[in-house]
Amino acid sequence: MSDFESLPQFNDKEKPGQLSTLTHEAVTTITTNTLASKMKEVFEEARGLVEYTALKVKERFGRLSREEFEQLLALDFQEFLDDNPPIEGVFSPEEELRKIRELPREQRREALATFKKNLVRQQKALAALRVFIERSIEFNHDFPRKKLVDLFEKFAAHYGFDSRHRGIFEKIMDGYYENRWKVLKMREKFPDDRRLVYELTGVNIGKDEKLDVSIGPMSIDIRVEGYNAKKMFKRWLPVVEPNSRFPYGGFASQSSEGVCYTVVNLDKEARVGDPTGEGTRMHEYQHLINNALFRRVLGSREAPEFPWEYRREFDPTIRAALLEDFFRRQRQFALEIAKDEILSCLCNINLSQLWRQLLLGGLFFKQDGGPYDYLASLRNWRAFEDDPLYQKTAQRMLVKEYKEIILRAVEFFAKLVTKGKFSTQEAIALLADKPLEDWPKAVERLLEKTG
Repeated sequence: MSDFESLPQFNDKEKPGQLSTLTHEAVTTITTNTLASKMKEVFEEARGLVEYTALKVKERFGRLSREEFEQLLALDFQEFLDDNPPIEGVFSPEEELRKIRELPREQRREALATFKKNLVRQQKALAALRVFIERSIEFNHDFPRKKLVDLFEKFAAHYGFDSRHRGIFEKIMDGYYENRWKVLKMREKFPDDRRLVYELTGVNIGKDEKLDVSIGPMSIDIRVEGYNAKKMFKRWLPVVEPNSRFPYGGFASQSSEGVCYTVVNLDKEARVGDPTGEGTRMHEYQHLINNALFRRVLGSREAPEFPWEYRREFDPTIRAALLEDFFRRQRQFALEIAKDEILSCLCNINLSQLWRQLLLGGLFFKQDGGPYDYLASLRNWRAFEDDPLYQKTAQRMLVKEYKEIILRAVEFFAKLVTKGKFSTQEAIALLADKPLEDWPKAVERLLEKTG
């Protein structure tokens, strides 16, 4: 039985399109309730964004609690999952490509399209996993191995990692904890900073000379004045002119016993835009991670091995797929370097100045083989100078698309600051752990929440 004593009465004489009094009141009530609900949702999203931004900024400055870090990592994983649909089952690129070669020719194109989508998703997941690992060990240098394994399993369950990926991950973990153990043992053996530095570098630091030593995740971090940094550098790589000022902000190396260390030059003129030297330390530490950890396991990260089967492959669609995958990985590396440079620039110049450097100065885009032309060797590889497919694909992916990705990323960074009313530091914190290609989507989501 209805709670109504009688059915509601409508005015049948009302004109078409005109609401009865009761209907109007009902719609008004519904509209008011819907608006209130929507406003509540907006406020909750805005509050969530404020809390998320605060967590990202605290992470950037090393002020997160354990609970906050775990909360932030869970939020970031969910965001990654939302942006990158999972892969069904195990996806082994080599095995999938073998299966495609066995298909009838008319079925290969469609199969290759699916293959490329899954390959990109898996590569993005592997890159994201690396970032999550680095963030974890930066947050807690003795981050429990089990929790890192849990991170791997979380990604593996959604993005089809196979036994080869698992083996690589295990070797990376072994490498990290081995390097961490060496650093801690060295520090324990030589508690005096000056003796420790001598054992690492062979350079004696005078009692009245500036020296600061700290222990990083898998390195001993040394801060000294330029002339001592130069002595250390010459023992490692004797190419500096004897009477010249040490020109570098810092460098990274290993002792004869394989203990990793970084050196930061305390001379301010050598670290323009990095007054504290922390940016230099992080930059050199990244070199250590690449050389002592990831490159040892994965091979050269800067130059992934060229798929030489490309030259032996006759099917044009498979040849194109092999080449595009290689260029994509090379471009991702170049974009990571460009992102680091952009974020460093934004510490001491404003967005307008950065735009001028990009558009007028040609930063990253001058095809001159200079220090910011990260893809020059690949574009100018003489072995393929007469290969039309190679040249055409390089022009599209390593010139045109590369430039578009960088300019679009900086454009959306500017939108986050101007439209979203975030400070530059907040914007950096929100985007620093994301690839440049993902900045536009990330900014759009953030602006939706603030709008």
